[in-house]
Amino acid sequence: MNPQLSSLDHRQHELQASLANLPALPAPQPQEHAGFHSGLAPQADSIRWVQIDLGAEYPLDSVVVIPAMLGVAESYGFPQRFRIDASNDPLFAESDTLLDQTSADALPSLAPWCITTKNIKARHIRFTASKLAAQPHQTKRFIFCLGELLVFSGGRNVALQAQVLAPNSVETLPTWSPRHLVDGAYALGLPVHPDEINGNGWHSGISTTAESTKWVQADLGAPRDIQEIRLIPAHPRDYPERFGFGFPRRFKVEADGRTIFDSTTADFPNPGDTPVAFPTPGLRAQTLRCTATQLWERSGDFVYALAELQAFDTGKNIAREAVITSSDDTITPAWSRAGLIDGRSSSGLLLDEASWLADLSQRRQFTDELAALETQRTTALSIAQNRVAWLASAVFCLAVVIAWLAFQRARRSRRREIEALRHRISRDLHDEIGSHLGSIRLMSELALRDGSASESLEEIHRLAGEAAESMRGIIWLVREGDLPPLASLVEAMRQSAAALLRDIDWHLEATECNSATVSLEFHRQVFLLFREAAHNITRHAHAAQVRIEVRWKAKHFHLRIEDDGCGFDVAAVTAGNGLANLQHRATVLGGTLQITSRAGSGTCITLEADFS
Repeated sequence: MNPQLSSLDHRQHELQASLANLPALPAPQPQEHAGFHSGLAPQADSIRWVQIDLGAEYPLDSVVVIPAMLGVAESYGFPQRFRIDASNDPLFAESDTLLDQTSADALPSLAPWCITTKNIKARHIRFTASKLAAQPHQTKRFIFCLGELLVFSGGRNVALQAQVLAPNSVETLPTWSPRHLVDGAYALGLPVHPDEINGNGWHSGISTTAESTKWVQADLGAPRDIQEIRLIPAHPRDYPERFGFGFPRRFKVEADGRTIFDSTTADFPNPGDTPVAFPTPGLRAQTLRCTATQLWERSGDFVYALAELQAFDTGKNIAREAVITSSDDTITPAWSRAGLIDGRSSSGLLLDEASWLADLSQRRQFTDELAALETQRTTALSIAQNRVAWLASAVFCLAVVIAWLAFQRARRSRRREIEALRHRISRDLHDEIGSHLGSIRLMSELALRDGSASESLEEIHRLAGEAAESMRGIIWLVREGDLPPLASLVEAMRQSAAALLRDIDWHLEATECNSATVSLEFHRQVFLLFREAAHNITRHAHAAQVRIEVRWKAKHFHLRIEDDGCGFDVAAVTAGNGLANLQHRATVLGGTLQITSRAGSGTCITLEADFS
């Protein structure tokens, strides 16, 4: 009823098969740094924007936008319509539009938006919201929020710790700040392919006080260019509720003795299951050391632990080849120095962040398309159902028309049959009643001329009786309906025999095997055949006894009339004896008539006919 359903179902199957090959959207991770929050707007169509300065022109591989999350596992404040542009001009007098989502509302989701770019170089990236989200529990206040904005070039996120320009923003530390838009922390957690390998990373010795200094160091073997250093927090399987297991409250990062990052005078918020990244463009070093000056409290004691230490050069983690040393260790099957550079987090294999985010963005696109297809399928199914209803109505109307035409045709046919029956009854009246009345008239004239009134009156009396009986038979035929029962035919034959065979000992035996009904024409032909035979017996047979047998079964009718009269030679019969009329009526019935007789031995007439 709607070919579109087939194409929609085919596309749905394709998308579902593609989704099976993409990474699942991870469980969202609560973050102390939620991201960027715009200023409040009185209307949804107010324009708000935020812009980052990469510090230099970069060839762009992709731009990724990750929605913010606050308190619940769903996006918070993500705009319904927006645009992303790239430019080398901070005022965006000239720019390239990377994504234009201003003509349709975006579906709410925590999944990232990844825009792959080609042959575009830019220093500034601007995100412009043109239809804001309603602030929760408010009806006339609108906002837009972002969790993280990443720009990948040459395999690394060049937007990490970039300058942020937000002319209309909210800063409520530690949750919201423009700086949190590029701090590398977002609610999607680590880019991991989960597995069942028992490996958590590196674990220091256990201390009884938090103010203990512990360090771990990676020696790259030779000075190497390092563009980014990344620390991956641990999350052991036997501590499922302890996100950021062992991550120090205060620490510093050094490269060949030079300080890259220092948080030894202020507490660093626990990163949970998100990486802690430090951009180091232009850095060249051989050793990387992470020193904890205030440890993480475990259960009445204090430890320092990391799942992975990474150092990137042109998108490659060169720390995988390093030699690890430390101030002290806790060595178990799940914790070891080698576990710090094995390419794994505590829960699985670490993936390339850009590719992982692109796959999650692809999943969002497929999921959104599936939702749109489901809406289209509902509409297409409704159209198909309406077409089925219309077709059913059309078929019903056609059936009604056909039934009406069939009824009219049957009615016309019935009228023709009734008209033909009228003609036949008229002919019967002419032949039966007319001939008797003509004979009565002739006999009365002879009686008046000859004076032999007694004999003529007797003949007139006989003819008048036959005429009356014929009239009763014809009236019975007219009175019966379209399909009278055969039992009525038997009763009519019984009454006719009583009138025609009144001076003869007769017996009629009828066997009713079912309550069959037959057409009026069948009744007429059988009844007139029976009267013709009874009339012949009365006038010619000189019989003393007549036996009549009637029975029907399985659409077959049987009539047998037998007398003990004088009989006759069947071969010598002439048409004047009325036997031709009997044969004609049997032929009209589509049956067979058998007449057996011999001079002095009586006569037997048998009719066999089928009826529908």
